[in-house]
Amino acid sequence: MNKGELVDSVAAKANITKKQADEVISAFLEIVTEAVANGEKVIPILYEDAPN
Repeated sequence: MNKGELVDSVAAKANITKKQADEVISAFLEIVTEAVANGEKVIPILYEDAPN
């Protein structure tokens, strides 16, 4: 899945515009990129009951 496909899926699931979905995804990616650049550990949570 590329970013465009992700934007489409998020927009559809959240009932928001593709522009809004793109803004949210871009902000999320910026936050994660900055955290990694600062040496922080980033753990993707794929399931609600995933261990911390």
